Amino acid sequence: MARFYALVANGGKLVTPYLASSVEQPGSNGSPPVTLRTFAPAPPRSVGLDPAALSAVKDGLYAATHSVNGTGYGVFGNFPIPIAGKTGTAEKVVNLPGYPAGHLESQSWWCGYGPTDNPTLVVCALIENGGHGGTAAAPAALRVFEQYFGVKTAAQTVVRSD
Repeated sequence: MARFYALVANGGKLVTPYLASSVEQPGSNGSPPVTLRTFAPAPPRSVGLDPAALSAVKDGLYAATHSVNGTGYGVFGNFPIPIAGKTGTAEKVVNLPGYPAGHLESQSWWCGYGPTDNPTLVVCALIENGGHGGTAAAPAALRVFEQYFGVKTAAQTVVRSD
């Protein structure tokens, strides 16, 4: 999902995840580390998305966090950096002591990116058995954006969103 949201955020180019940017050897006596090898990510490749369709998706993701009826508005509506994204909820059977067989628990999802005008970060949060996307995953994702951008937001109003 993070790869998909990066594709939306960067205008239709598919990125390839990688795990390491470099291998370093610690410096001695407090000196900086020595880079032994660097790894460059594969360049993003265009997948040929229709620009009008991509624009419609971006508009919808922005509305989900900035329209008063958006499922993420209560979490992202007052954040000073424009974030686009969408909540989600998926149910799965979870066998818990004291609950009947086949008991369903809601998995809380939120994925998005920011800032919307020049995205630098994609965040996807999944909280197992966390409830609805707007009540658990979206607030968790907000904390990542706050940390990354060095900005705190005012108190949020979390509502059941999906």
